[in-house]
Amino acid sequence: MTSPSASSRLLRATWTDRLRFITAGLVLLAYWAVCSLVLLPLVNVLLLLRCQPRRRELGQAVLKHMFRGVAGILRWFGVIEVSYHGFDRVKAHLGPVILAPNHPALWDAVFVLAEVDQAACVLKASLMRNPLLTFGARAAGFVPNEPTHPMLRRCIELLRSGERILFFPEGTRTRPEHGRMNPLFGGLAIIARNSGAPILPIIVQTSSRYLSKGWPIWRLPTEPIRIQLRVGELVTCGPKDDAQLFLDRLRQSYLDAGCGVSEVDRTSKCDLR
Repeated sequence: MTSPSASSRLLRATWTDRLRFITAGLVLLAYWAVCSLVLLPLVNVLLLLRCQPRRRELGQAVLKHMFRGVAGILRWFGVIEVSYHGFDRVKAHLGPVILAPNHPALWDAVFVLAEVDQAACVLKASLMRNPLLTFGARAAGFVPNEPTHPMLRRCIELLRSGERILFFPEGTRTRPEHGRMNPLFGGLAIIARNSGAPILPIIVQTSSRYLSKGWPIWRLPTEPIRIQLRVGELVTCGPKDDAQLFLDRLRQSYLDAGCGVSEVDRTSKCDLR
């Protein structure tokens, strides 16, 4: 049985952790509001003077540093511990590639784009219209996920021109009823086959369900969240491959690698550069 003094210490720790999360959230909101409503509109005006590919490249570079700021704030307040593994393969890869992370939580794209140079993210259409995201998303040449056919066509165009895209193959955050990963969206196979671009799976593993599908943002965790991102091996979807079989095999590779919400090794070296 827990002693009264131990229960009191646990209660104090719980409230201290929650206060830390709340403070980090307020600081993060202020940081992102200033960047999104002041800095990014100015950046967009300056980018109008550039040609389209160069404009996207510069916009993505600005957004990358902003996302690094987000991750740095969360880390400084002790809210998260993030480790990256195998991202040197992303940096070393030449030519088009589809970066394909699983999607356990709302902030997955932030942590991936904070570490990746130049990638156009396929983003939920409603988020493209969000005042806090729209200027950055447009400057970086992000692609709205709806309507579906224009989205697929735009992704194929970008890849054929040698660019990278960040594409969440689950289509949305992982739903609890699907376990650790949703069935994969068929559009991934269509894009890969028609562009000829390889896929680099990114295995996202987290210790918490915070910001997962159906988890309210105000329901705060009571301890730091450990997140691990690992880059898998290149895979391709050939013109004669059965799309559904390919997606099933790819999904199984994520599951075998331990994707989703599960215990993350506490001894992993935290690397948030």
